[in-house]
Amino acid sequence: MRLMRAWKPVAVTVLVLGMGISLTGALLLRSAAGKGQPRAFQSTASDITTALATLLRRDTDFVTTTRGVWTMQPNLSPSEYQTWYDTLGGSQQQADSLGTVIVRSVPASGLSAFLVRRNADPAFRALIPSPARVAQGHQARYCLLAASGGVAQVVSASMQLGQGDWCGRQSTIGAFEAPLLQQATDTGQTLVVSLRALGLPLMMLEAPFYGRVAGLASGAQRRAAVQGWTISAFDVSKVIRLALGANRAYSLALYHRNPGGPVQQIAIAGARPSGGDLTQTQTVAIDSPWTIAIRGRAPLTGLSPNAQVLLAFGGGEIVSVLGFLLVIAMGRSREQALRLVDQKTGQLRHQALHDALTGLPNRVLALDRAEQMLARARRNQEPIAALYIDIDGFKHVNDTFGHGTGDEFLRLVAERISAVVRESDTAARLSGDEFVVLLDRSATLDVGPQLAADRLLEVLREPYDLNGKTGRQLSLTASIGVAHGMNETAEELLANADIALREAKLQGKNQTVVFESEMYTATQDRLVLEMDLGEALANDQLFLVYQPTFDLESERAIGAEALLRWRHPTRGVIRPDLFIPIAEESGLIVPIGRWVLEQACAQAATWAEQGRSLMMSVNVSGRQLDHDTLIDDVRGALERSRLDPGMLTLEITETTLMRDADATTERLAALKRLGVRIAIDDFGTGYSSLAYLRQFPVDSLKIDRSFISGMGRSEQSAALIHTLVRLGKTLNLETLAEGIEDRDQLKALQLQHCDHGQGFLFAKPLEVETIEKFLDTQGDQTLAPS
Repeated sequence: MRLMRAWKPVAVTVLVLGMGISLTGALLLRSAAGKGQPRAFQSTASDITTALATLLRRDTDFVTTTRGVWTMQPNLSPSEYQTWYDTLGGSQQQADSLGTVIVRSVPASGLSAFLVRRNADPAFRALIPSPARVAQGHQARYCLLAASGGVAQVVSASMQLGQGDWCGRQSTIGAFEAPLLQQATDTGQTLVVSLRALGLPLMMLEAPFYGRVAGLASGAQRRAAVQGWTISAFDVSKVIRLALGANRAYSLALYHRNPGGPVQQIAIAGARPSGGDLTQTQTVAIDSPWTIAIRGRAPLTGLSPNAQVLLAFGGGEIVSVLGFLLVIAMGRSREQALRLVDQKTGQLRHQALHDALTGLPNRVLALDRAEQMLARARRNQEPIAALYIDIDGFKHVNDTFGHGTGDEFLRLVAERISAVVRESDTAARLSGDEFVVLLDRSATLDVGPQLAADRLLEVLREPYDLNGKTGRQLSLTASIGVAHGMNETAEELLANADIALREAKLQGKNQTVVFESEMYTATQDRLVLEMDLGEALANDQLFLVYQPTFDLESERAIGAEALLRWRHPTRGVIRPDLFIPIAEESGLIVPIGRWVLEQACAQAATWAEQGRSLMMSVNVSGRQLDHDTLIDDVRGALERSRLDPGMLTLEITETTLMRDADATTERLAALKRLGVRIAIDDFGTGYSSLAYLRQFPVDSLKIDRSFISGMGRSEQSAALIHTLVRLGKTLNLETLAEGIEDRDQLKALQLQHCDHGQGFLFAKPLEVETIEKFLDTQGDQTLAPS
């Protein structure tokens, strides 16, 4: 009793303090909960702003591309421009585009010739069957409709209006457009004009294009050099709807300021404003300043602030009572000692089951929770899902910025993953940059595992701010493998998810792949093949074949492309498409690529000594281009073989070049300093703008075989071949056609003035002895495929 009386004042004090602290904490929690809504609003508003900026940037990029085409080819006919628009320009358009018209600045001396040529063009007459007569006055120049793309509904609604002199202020169209065209010409900038037509709110982007002259610094120089204007119309209501997406509780206002002009409202749409709305305004630079204003209120999620206060206060009261009892119990030293032991045991258990870097559960705890979830799943017949996550290119973060930055990056990744998953799910770090998310009752979730994985991909690809450690924001993507069901063991579930992850990596990364049973067999075969490939180079199982390339005008061999083959001791010769992706994924492509360079350069040097002057082409993979040893590998192969660098061409696919254009430009420039030639392989299958083609130090374009094979079946393919060859001529680049298989294809390419080609019509890939015999007899016969 004395002991109780001695501890009672202390216990009462603890109880009173605990109650006071509980109340204070509950009120602070209520205040924090009230601040959550502004943060949620800011996050959603930032997403809407980013989406709208992306849509506007795509529209302005299209205008820039069109402007570049007319700058390089100012005398395009309406039909030629319509063909370009349908085959190339149209592919860059999105749902908000209503089309483009081209207005040419025509000198009075050339007016008659321009009208005769334009009015006789089939594409122009299809749009305007009966062109209006243009009376020649006393002005020095006329601004006339010259071509169009995708504007049938726009022009048909204002056919007579569009045929007038766009620079003549006395005409209806000129009264509106003449000041705008003059301002665009003087500034050299793209103007944005807001108007309502056809019952739609329209956004017009009007940009001048000039002749290729030395000086365009002043307004007078620009007026003298202007060749015309490209005018594109966009349905701004569609742009707003796409940017808002599912956020119907928000309103969006878009403003723009042209050079030297006032701020103009382009559009406003969305929910009606109401009391208590939050606002966010942001200015983004897309050629010129755009201001985006978001207004709305984030929806309330989870418990209300009052409910959180009651819950926190009630919990605090319980803790206070427990503290009261604990203080009394601490009077007994034995209980105190046992409590300390329990506390230390809990800390050690936590350390044993959690990752020290991120604080997430580690592999041991993840497997334990997966086993528990599987047991419940089998009882309740409710499958679970495992999402196996790997960060694409994380090794480059450690190699470039150091392991300290890599650790900080992994902590940010863990925070983002934890923010996405629910409390009933588990996020864990397995090792390195590998994470797993376990979803309970995946078959009945409102958001299934596939959509959950897509949300994770979206969150993980957003830029990372590493507190200034990198000097800039860092952007990486992730790949996710998904496995779901009621597997026998947790190890099996994670293994299936890992297999799906590997498939996602093979398919190009930055995506989600769901596990299928067929993947297991394919993965086993791939692993066996990968192990065998690791020994192939050391055991002299790899060899090269050479496919000649030909000058299409003379049909004589001018070079050869080195192609890798693998003679497996038990499987025979394995197709390149089966083992080269494995070499890429595993990194074996770097030493194998080095060996290919050595062999190809040595063979080309041998042929040169024999009097056969043949260009040697070697393929370079994306993994090789990223590797720091590539420059030394090429230099070493040239020095050891004593091959003239100008006789070596490195072929790099268009897709590889466009992954990181700035870094690629630096690497290509270093290669060019060695004296070698650069070719863009599979040209036409990726997305490379005219600006990048002029930026890259390349020598030739290799047109993909898919376009050649489609020439006889598709007018679009033939038109695209014509466009690509003309593009090469414009940029002073050689063109080479892959996959020529018949004389009709050869004749068509010769008519297009394509420079070089290769294919089974001339010769299949041949081993050294066979190609030398072929070259010796080339004057008498052409080797056809067997």
